[in-house]
Amino acid sequence: MTDPYGIIDLAALKQPAASEGSAGGAGSAPSAHEVAVTEQGLEQLVADSQQIPTLMLVTSSRVPEGAQFLGSLRRAVDAQGGALRLAVVDADTQQRVAGALRVEQLPTLLLLILGQVQPIVQSVLPDEEVDNLIGQVLELAKQQGLDTTGDGQGEQAAPEEEPMPPLIAEAYEAIEKGDLDAAVAAYEKQLSETPADAEAKAGLATVSLMRRTQGIDANAVREEAAQKPTDLAAQLLVADLDMLGGHVDDAFSRLLGHLRGADQETKAALRDRLLQLFEVAGPADPRVPAARKRLANFLY
Repeated sequence: MTDPYGIIDLAALKQPAASEGSAGGAGSAPSAHEVAVTEQGLEQLVADSQQIPTLMLVTSSRVPEGAQFLGSLRRAVDAQGGALRLAVVDADTQQRVAGALRVEQLPTLLLLILGQVQPIVQSVLPDEEVDNLIGQVLELAKQQGLDTTGDGQGEQAAPEEEPMPPLIAEAYEAIEKGDLDAAVAAYEKQLSETPADAEAKAGLATVSLMRRTQGIDANAVREEAAQKPTDLAAQLLVADLDMLGGHVDDAFSRLLGHLRGADQETKAALRDRLLQLFEVAGPADPRVPAARKRLANFLY
């Protein structure tokens, strides 16, 4: 890739000072399914993601607990026997790659799948959440038609999957066909039968977000919101766009900021939209608890 990315200031990245001995990757051998990302190899990595999902970790030897996080990812990826790949970006030596990925905080974990980069988390995850994340990535890859069988070792390590509920399967099929209304209806029916179904809640919130932003002119919406800061509908839609684009903090902050001094009807609308966006982000996202706390402070 020859286009200039622009150098980012690593000193400005949000991270506490690393403790002694926290060098990223120290104490764990590279995964058998791991690649070190360079500027020259990034294009090929993107191309390869058409066949194999790739977790991309942008980190540094200066990151506290970075070595432990990388070791957890290596263990979890190896356990899947080639069903997915781990790509590691050293932000100290690959500044242009980190700049291309729009990294703002270390560590940052991204998912590269079918040529698209999706943010996952900007913090260290505990072991049990890493295992859960790997399962979600493989399920997503399977839904997208990728081969997740690996070389067979991963199948032996992974627990046997339970059959997908028919209505959830119906929702997935509708999404693949682009019929978001049918997907919403399937998720809503699933929740009417099993109100505590976390997968259905998250699916409904995500598909509803996709439906609200489908076919809109993003630039026009943002311009309208800027010109009409008190227009609730415009602000809600811009928050949706931020969320869809992976700018989670921006989405939460925009809606939380409008709660101050709002009437009860406006507060209710903002609260409902925030709760939906919390479902989209997922409970494992560290930004969700902080935003929930701010929401509670405003409401009570």
